[in-house]
Amino acid sequence: MSKILITGGAGFIGYNLVNSMKKSHEVIVFDNEFRGSFDKFTDEKIKFVKGDITKLSDWENIPSEIDTIFHLGAINGTKFFYEIPEKVLDVNVKGVQNLIEFCRKRDVKDILFSSSSEVYGYPQVFPTPETENLSIPNPYNPRFSYSASKIIGELLCINFAKKYGFKHTIVRYHNIYGPNMGHEHVMPQFIRKLIKNEEFLVEGDGTETRSFCFIDDAIAGTLLVHDDNSNGERIFNIGNDAESSILDLINLLSEVSGKNINPKFKLKENAGTKRRKPDISKAKSVGYIPKIALRDGLKITYDWYSKFYKNN
Repeated sequence: MSKILITGGAGFIGYNLVNSMKKSHEVIVFDNEFRGSFDKFTDEKIKFVKGDITKLSDWENIPSEIDTIFHLGAINGTKFFYEIPEKVLDVNVKGVQNLIEFCRKRDVKDILFSSSSEVYGYPQVFPTPETENLSIPNPYNPRFSYSASKIIGELLCINFAKKYGFKHTIVRYHNIYGPNMGHEHVMPQFIRKLIKNEEFLVEGDGTETRSFCFIDDAIAGTLLVHDDNSNGERIFNIGNDAESSILDLINLLSEVSGKNINPKFKLKENAGTKRRKPDISKAKSVGYIPKIALRDGLKITYDWYSKFYKNN
């Protein structure tokens, strides 16, 4: 049974990845519990190491003989991009540097790096392929602290993989959502406003589009592209090829909740891209097929957050 280390394993994607892999692998979670507690795991076979990915000394507490590392540890969430961009850069870049040094010392030959659709900046091609130019449209806009950290992370993984001879896979996630995804993203924010009867203020004009991907599909895609052993550029978009506007999302939320929504739109300076639609044909070539429709995934997500916000 192979030994898998998942950094950020108590976070949203990490938690679901751990639960997907624990039956067939020995899983070790390395996390500082910033986005989630180890207490939510119920399987006693999972091992936990509490630590900070920016401190190489904390990496030394990880048991030896790791076969594969899924590096999900990072600061994510639009709120943090704007409020603590220097921390986003520090944690996300140092985390990858320490990952690589750990791999060198422990002779780990297989890593998967969690990247993001944000690396495309304001994409010009739709659907957006993995070959689209990466960009930081405005270094003075703190939002791009995250995309910059992910671009640097990709470059570190690619170049040091060549130097040290380990397999690397880069996954660019596109708008992954689902229960317990945190509170800094558009979907839980909308649900909270609805449950708490708050003013339904929406940044933008509602015509912005995203290709929302339910967490179960994202996990399935992650495992498929990792297990693919083809040579060449191992960068994959993981997301959904169904594109929806923010207004579409609001209307679906009204349907699944049974509540009327009266959104008020407010334009925001330094906002993200107007449109996001990934080309997922490369991931599809290794068997990836998103299965959960937005309405179905939104209903599952709404039900979870509805219970949470009613009790908190």
